[in-house]
Amino acid sequence: MRLKRKRLPRGPDCDGPDFVMRDEALQVLGVKASTLYSYVSRGLVQSLPVEGTKTRMFSRKDLENLRCRSEAHAGVAARAQGAMRFGEPIISSQVTEIAADGPHYRGYSAIELARAGRSFEAVSHLLWLGTLPPDDTRWDYQPARVAPDLLVNALQLPLPPRDVFKLFAAVILSLAPIESGTDMESGGSIPAAQQIIQTLAGCCGLLTPGGRCIDPRGRSVAATIAHALRPTDGDAAEAAINAALILCADLELAPGTFAARIAASAAADIHNCVVAGMASHAGTLTSRGSEIAEELFLQGDRSSLQRKLDLIKQRGRQLYGFNHAMFPDGDPRAAAMIAIAKSIAPRSEQAHDAFWLLDQAATQCKAYPGVGIGLVVLAIALGLPRRSAVALWLIGRVAGQVAHVLEQRAQGFMLRPRARYLPAHAATGECGHALTGGRIIL
Repeated sequence: MRLKRKRLPRGPDCDGPDFVMRDEALQVLGVKASTLYSYVSRGLVQSLPVEGTKTRMFSRKDLENLRCRSEAHAGVAARAQGAMRFGEPIISSQVTEIAADGPHYRGYSAIELARAGRSFEAVSHLLWLGTLPPDDTRWDYQPARVAPDLLVNALQLPLPPRDVFKLFAAVILSLAPIESGTDMESGGSIPAAQQIIQTLAGCCGLLTPGGRCIDPRGRSVAATIAHALRPTDGDAAEAAINAALILCADLELAPGTFAARIAASAAADIHNCVVAGMASHAGTLTSRGSEIAEELFLQGDRSSLQRKLDLIKQRGRQLYGFNHAMFPDGDPRAAAMIAIAKSIAPRSEQAHDAFWLLDQAATQCKAYPGVGIGLVVLAIALGLPRRSAVALWLIGRVAGQVAHVLEQRAQGFMLRPRARYLPAHAATGECGHALTGGRIIL
């Protein structure tokens, strides 16, 4: 299958048909209840009743539009502040474009790259160096100075790990050279990035009960992970894992990627940049949210499915990674992962339940899964151990973060925004603009 660079129009910037409760609506606008109801009566904010109660919910999109309109009147400072919240682009980049059909890596659709079976290594080369190799190759492996198994024992980390990020961060920092000098001075940024990814792939073996690190020598990244996680369907696992790594490699200036760029702009070495990015990506509003999604899909028996669906009806569009802000009609990356999961046979009862829950959530609640949930469902279909989804996401995202680190270094300026100081008595209203309310953006 021949892949061509393709340019598509950008998808919608709004958040789609999402609704919030009254207190959160007031927090978004920074107004009193009477003003909110005035907006409703004037048709500026759509309002819907909550079934079985006297309370109402309010359109998140309408609230955001009103807030942005108000901020636009406040001048340049307010517009700059709005740009930090899914607003206008603030950094020029040639790495990834977000289109209606998902991310495009330097002009190539991530979904088409995954469907074509291109290796994660080839896609990493595309992200880092700007060209897609004609053939898929495997990386040479440079063993770690300290074996990860020994490091885990020395740090007395619990196994299987309760926190994949902390395990991965410790391993990455152990790979950094002790002597002075950085990868920028030695020209070893890409070999260092390859070593990080391969070593983390081998560390996936620690997620299994009684597991150990796997030597990645002679294996692709996807093959190493598949061998380490011991999937129930070994034949399908390597290709599925490879596709998942490609699909979650980059999404423009996600929090972790932005953090990695900030570290790079301050001349941090590649290991510190990746850890900085991974730390920001490991919050409950991003990759760790997939652990919350695991609770949704794995806890309870089949009789609890309706209760879970009722939960999604009530709050699911603000929880568990539904309705990504950039993909209001559904995240194409998640759809691609779920399609792969449905192709895996035989299916476990948990996989059947997950597919039913997602179908009902979409049809009854207009709640569409993000990439974190797509990873969880794929892991369930493959029979992977708990926290495999977050491990795949963290490893795949290293490729994108490294691409942005290299680009930021080439641009050669420090990312150092200014803060507009507000006296304590005036800060409450502005700080109250943040729209969180438990929403997990995956």
